[in-house]
Amino acid sequence: MSEASHPRGTALRQRAKPPRLATWAAVPAGAALLIWPALLNGYPILFSDTGGLLAMGFEPSMGWDKPFVYGPLLALLSAHLTLWLPTAAQAALLSYMLWITQALVRPPNPARHVLLCAILAAGTAAPWIASTLMPDVFTPIAILGIAALGLGKQSRAQTVGTAAITAVAIASHLSHLIVASACIAAAALLRRTVPWRPLTSLAAALTFLLVSNAIGHGRPGISPYGSVFALARLIADGPARDYLDHACPAAGYRLCAWRDRLTADSDQFLWDPDSPFWQDPAPLPVFAAEAATIVRETVLTYPARVLAGAVRNAVRQLGRSQLGDTLVADYLTEAVLPRLQRWLPADASSWTRSLQTKGELPMKAARLAPLHVALLAAGAAACALILASALRRPNPLADLTALVLIGLAANALATGALSTVHDRYEARVAWLITLPPLIALSRSPKNAEARAPNPS
Repeated sequence: MSEASHPRGTALRQRAKPPRLATWAAVPAGAALLIWPALLNGYPILFSDTGGLLAMGFEPSMGWDKPFVYGPLLALLSAHLTLWLPTAAQAALLSYMLWITQALVRPPNPARHVLLCAILAAGTAAPWIASTLMPDVFTPIAILGIAALGLGKQSRAQTVGTAAITAVAIASHLSHLIVASACIAAAALLRRTVPWRPLTSLAAALTFLLVSNAIGHGRPGISPYGSVFALARLIADGPARDYLDHACPAAGYRLCAWRDRLTADSDQFLWDPDSPFWQDPAPLPVFAAEAATIVRETVLTYPARVLAGAVRNAVRQLGRSQLGDTLVADYLTEAVLPRLQRWLPADASSWTRSLQTKGELPMKAARLAPLHVALLAAGAAACALILASALRRPNPLADLTALVLIGLAANALATGALSTVHDRYEARVAWLITLPPLIALSRSPKNAEARAPNPS
């Protein structure tokens, strides 16, 4: 069956036309709308982890818990002048990915693109994620990039650009590897073919992680110390604590000496200075190797409990999609301000005057929570109708909807089951559920048959 006769290929029949000036202006106009929370705050929104990411980029240094991606990007894009520059770049990337995603269903139009970004900016968490200097902004970018590469057809230049952006997005956070793999599998099932283009992005991300960890840590691996996070999760859920109770002291684990101080709080294990992870004198590679062994034995001993805990945490994470825990000023004075004062002193002065520093930003965001919830609920209902329509006739909009839903579920599994349940983890992608219905609202039988001009 040719692409022109395939029911999912009608939107891809015509080649792209040369972009007009209005087309080129659409993406930055959308980006300007998606950056309003930072403008309201008076400075890009920061999180405690932003401090470590700045150190990775400006020193530079290899962090044990994060890929060597987002931190260097902060340093590079800031031009050692201001963090407003990487914030603007984040919003521009997100706007661009929204533009090319629309082409999967109907020709994007400058006016419709700006309207789409305006709705997302007013009624979803998208602008808050784009305004926060954390790798979370790359989660929706990775999902949209895989959708564009796996479900659509682009020019060669646009394919190369989208694949490069998607590879960076996947590599920027370890949870994105699971999200990307799930979305690529969804694309393969929907298209009934091997999605080579998004697979290339995933392969590039994996290669970079392997090489960068070999150079920076002397340990070639995707996540040399990821076992520590898995152990923290299993300790918090209980199976690892029960395993240690039975295995110690005969097993000879260093962690046996700390059994009485293990709690149901994985964040306490990972970040509290008094936790065994920080107090035990064993070097990090030794601790990580023991953690890997305990994780393996725990899974083998309690497979049903581990699986049930993972599912339970993923479901809990799926229901947590509100803003809040990235907007507070907790630990910013200790973790971020000294780095700003050292490398970006003008920014340090601006940050001290921001709403976030004064503790006023969460209250501002809370006023929008009812609207966010209403749009998420409406988006979920509309997505169900879109998928139901595909039972009668497969269509590109239903394919996009299915891939987005798979991405949301995979994100909940990767973060809730392997890390700790936090609002910010699902808030970073939950807003995507409103995207297919919003695209459908501006779709018409006339323009659904032609492919739009794309800025490339």
